[in-house]
Amino acid sequence: MRYLILLLLISYNSFAQNINAVVPAPVIRTGELQMGNPGPAGKELRVNNLYMTLGGKPVIPVMGEVHFSRVPRERWEDVILKMKANGINIVACYVLWMHHEEIEGQFDFHGNKDLRAFIKLCQQHGMWVYPRIGPWCHAEVRNGGTPDWLLLKNYFQDRSNDPVYQHYAEDWYAHVAGQMKGLLYKDGGPVIGIQLENEYGRGRNGEDHIRWLKQTALKYGIDVPLYTVTGWQNGSVPANEVIPLWGAYPDEPWGDHLNRNTNCVNFRFTPLRDNEHIGNDVKQGKDSYFDYSAYPYFTCEVGLGIENTEHRRLQIGPLDGLAIITAKIGSGSNLPGYYMFAGGTNPHGLLTSMEENKSETGYWNTNPVSSYDFQAAIRESGQLNDCYHTVKTLHYFLNEFGDLLAPMVPVFSSSQDYTVRVNKNAGFLFEVNYCRHNVLDKKSAGVNVKLANETISFPDVIIPDSSIFIWPFNFSVGDVLLKYATAQPLCHIDNNWVFIQDMNITPEFCFDAVEVKSTTGTVTKKNGRFIVSDLKPGLQCVITVRGADKEQRIIVLSAAEAKQSWFFNENGKKRFFVSDADLYIKDDQLHIFDTVNHFKVSALSHDSLFVERNYTLPAQKASVSVRPVMALEGAKWLQTSVIAKNNLYHRFFIKEFSLGNPAGIKTASLNIYGACNVQVNNRWVNQPLLSGLNKLDITGYVQKGENTIVLDFPADSSKKTFAAEINVEYLNADKVSFVTDQSWLMKDAYTYPSFLKKTEGLKAPVFGDAVDVKNTETSYILELPADYPKNAYLDLRYTGDKARLYYNQELMSDDFNNGSGWRLGLNRYGDLEGQSLRLEITPLLSPERVYFDDTEAKKKALNAALQSVRIIPEYEVNIPLE
Repeated sequence: MRYLILLLLISYNSFAQNINAVVPAPVIRTGELQMGNPGPAGKELRVNNLYMTLGGKPVIPVMGEVHFSRVPRERWEDVILKMKANGINIVACYVLWMHHEEIEGQFDFHGNKDLRAFIKLCQQHGMWVYPRIGPWCHAEVRNGGTPDWLLLKNYFQDRSNDPVYQHYAEDWYAHVAGQMKGLLYKDGGPVIGIQLENEYGRGRNGEDHIRWLKQTALKYGIDVPLYTVTGWQNGSVPANEVIPLWGAYPDEPWGDHLNRNTNCVNFRFTPLRDNEHIGNDVKQGKDSYFDYSAYPYFTCEVGLGIENTEHRRLQIGPLDGLAIITAKIGSGSNLPGYYMFAGGTNPHGLLTSMEENKSETGYWNTNPVSSYDFQAAIRESGQLNDCYHTVKTLHYFLNEFGDLLAPMVPVFSSSQDYTVRVNKNAGFLFEVNYCRHNVLDKKSAGVNVKLANETISFPDVIIPDSSIFIWPFNFSVGDVLLKYATAQPLCHIDNNWVFIQDMNITPEFCFDAVEVKSTTGTVTKKNGRFIVSDLKPGLQCVITVRGADKEQRIIVLSAAEAKQSWFFNENGKKRFFVSDADLYIKDDQLHIFDTVNHFKVSALSHDSLFVERNYTLPAQKASVSVRPVMALEGAKWLQTSVIAKNNLYHRFFIKEFSLGNPAGIKTASLNIYGACNVQVNNRWVNQPLLSGLNKLDITGYVQKGENTIVLDFPADSSKKTFAAEINVEYLNADKVSFVTDQSWLMKDAYTYPSFLKKTEGLKAPVFGDAVDVKNTETSYILELPADYPKNAYLDLRYTGDKARLYYNQELMSDDFNNGSGWRLGLNRYGDLEGQSLRLEITPLLSPERVYFDDTEAKKKALNAALQSVRIIPEYEVNIPLE
C-alpha cells in the first residue's frame, strides 16, 4: 500500500491553487480610438480599450485568414462555408500587390484575383471581411508582395514617406479602394476594417508613414470601423490612430538554427502581448513603447499551423494552435485571429514564381514554389485538418458566450498554466497543461477562486498532459445559477445547454437550484447546493435543473463527441449536430461530406434527445497508373555513323528551338547520351562529354527567343546512336523540354556550320537503335483514370527532400517533405481526367543543413522514392433542413 501511494504521488503533482479574483472593475475608455464610420444604426461596430461592441453589445468575433488569390475561384464558396461552420465570423485576407500588378501599370483583379467578387461572396454567406492591404504584406510571397518592377527602381526608398514610393503606394491603395467601393460596412457591406502595412517594426520612427497610409486609405474612401497594424517587433503605432494586433505560432520555420523547439512561452498565460518569436528570430522583439491599456487585446496571427521551409520541416499537432489561442484568450484577448485558417497555392506568375526565397530576393527563407498549405485548419487540398475540429468548440463558445467573456478581466496566478477571467462574481477558469515537444506532469489540483463575497472551490481532479479547457463559475443557466462545472460550455439552444468534457476528466456540476435530476450521474445535496458527479458523458448524458422558471437541460458530451460537434446559427435559427462526418449549411441544406462512404448524423431536438440518421453511399474506386520515367524518355535515337571520304569528316545535328515564355530563364541543361562537341548559339560549350549519359549546364548559353544547338560527332563508321533532351526551367517555374526527333536535322560535312553563312544540305536524321540508359533522377508518370469522383484527393507518400508535380509545362504543386505525406485536392486543378502528370522527387543531399521534427523521415529522405499513390474519394450528401 505504501508503495502504491508513493507511485501515485510520483505520477502527478497534488496541490491546491488559490487565486484572488477580487479586482477593481475595469475602466472602459470609449471615444479615444480614432476609428472610422461605425456603420448603420443599431449595428454599429465600435471598439473601446477592452473589446468590440456590435449595436452596443460586447462581442468576441473570430477571425480566420484565407488568401483568395491563392484559392481557385470555384472553390472560394467551399472554403468560406467551411470557415463559417467552424465558428469564424471574419474572413481576413491579404491583398497582395504583386499578385495584382506584376507588370507596372497592368492591374489584374480577374479570376482568382477578383477581390470584389470574393468580398461579395463572403457577404452572401453572412461573413465580415478584413482586407490586409499592405502595401507590404509578407505572406511568404516574393518580396513580401512588393512587385519586382518597383524594387528595381534606383531612386526611391521602399516602405517610407519617400515621394516616389508614396506615388506608387497611393496608386495601389486607389485600386484596392475601387474594388471595395460600396462594400464597406457603412454602406451595408461586409468590410469592417483594414490592416495597414505589416510587421512595420520601426517604432516611433515609423509612425508618420502609418499615419500617411491611413490618410491615403481615407482619401480614397476606405472609411471603416477598424484600422489596425501588427504590433510585434517594435511595431509603429501612432497613438489612437490604429489598433495594434498580436500573434504567436507553434514553431519557428524561420529560425536560423536546426534545433528542436521546446519553448513553452506561447502556451502560457501572460499579460505580455508582444512576442519575440514571430519573424526572424535574430531580430529580437522588444516591449512596445506604447500604452497597452489604451487598446483592446486583439490577435491576427495565431497559427493553427505553420509553413515548412527549406531548412526546417515541422509537424504541427492538433492541440498546438488550440493551446496558444486558449492562452491568449485567458490572458485577456478579445479577438482570436488565425493565420492561416485556410491554405492555398501561389498563383502562376508571368515573370517569376511567387514564393519567398533566398536565392533570388535575398529574403530570410526558401519556401515551396507553389504550395502554401501552411498545415492550416483547411488544407491546401480543401480537406479539413485535425486542428479544425479541436478549435471549433472554442469558437462556438465565443460565438455564444462572448458577450459574457468580453468584459471580464484576466487575473493571473503564480502558475502560468492557469488563470481566470472575472467580471464581478462570475467568470471562467482557463487551464493549459500543454507544451509542444514536452510531456507535462499530471496534476491533481483543486482551484480556489476568491471572490468578493465567497470562494468558489473547484474540486480536485487529475489534469493530464495536453488538457486545455475553460470552466465556468457563477454561470447563469436560464434562471439557475451554475456555481461551477468541470466541463466547458459550448452552446445554448432554447432551454438546452451543451457542455463538453476535456480529455478524460470526469465532469462535475454544482447548482443553486430548486430541483436537479441526472440521467447518468449521482446527485447529492451539500450546503444547500446540488452537486452532480460520476457523470458518463455522451449523447444521453442529460442533467435537468429547475429554478423558479422553466426547466433547463444540460447535455454533457464526451471529449470525442466534442470534436464531432457542429453548431449553426443561421439567421437566428440555431441547430446542433454530432456527426462522424464533416458538415456545413448551404442553401437551407445540410451538406455532409467525408472520405468514408458511411456516416451518421445526430440532430439535437427540442426535448434534448438526439435523432440519429445513418447514410451509406456506394463505394467509389479509382486508381492511378504509375511508371518510372526512363532516362531520355520520349527522345528518338539518332544514328551518328558517318560513311565519309576520310576521318576528317563530321556528322552535325542542328536543332532550332524557341524560348518564348515571358519569364526569364532560370536554368537550362542538356542531357545527352554520347560523346560529341556542343555549340549553343554560336558558342562552343567547353565541357567534356563521355561516352555514356552526360548532363551539361547550358544556362549561360541559351537566350529568350530563338536558339540553335549544334552537335558535332567526328566521323565513325561503327554503328552508333545518340539521344538528347534540352530542359529549360523559367523563373516562373514553368519547365519545357526538347527531345531528339525528326526536327533535329543532320549533315555530313568536312567544314563546320557557321553563323556567317547559310548552312545548306540539311536532311532528316536517321533513326537508330535505342540504348538502355539508367535514369539518375527519380521521376514518375502518373496516369489519372478517365473517370474519378468529382471531389477526390490525390494522396502521395514518398521519401526524399522535395517533390514537384507537373501538368505539361506548368508546376501544379510542390512539397517540402516533413514525413506526414502529401495530399492534393484534384478539384482545384480543373479537369484532369485521363491526363498524365509528372512527379519529380529529389533526395536530401545535405542532411546536416535541414531540421526535421520527424527524425525517421529525415533518415529516409536520403533516398528519393515514391512509396504509394492513391485517389481518395470524398462522399457527400445534401439534406434539406426543417
